Amino acid sequence: MTPSSFAGVVTAFATVFTLITAIVTAVTALMPILRISRDTHKIVNQQRTDMQRYQAALVLALKQAGIDVPVDQSLPVSDDQV
Repeated sequence: MTPSSFAGVVTAFATVFTLITAIVTAVTALMPILRISRDTHKIVNQQRTDMQRYQAALVLALKQAGIDVPVDQSLPVSDDQV
């Protein structure tokens, strides 16, 4: 094997080793970020569910008290609401 071929093989192995090390490092660094993101998503979804339940309880209380509850403004307007 000529010295230049040997140098090419060593360079190729070093490049592959560096690439594998970079991938392992990136995956190791991204795992906690993914875990935090998933937990944050659960918290936001739970807050939204809690808000919807509270709003439904308020609407029911208003209706039981004989108070007209306005139509939900976040829904599309239908023909019977106009």
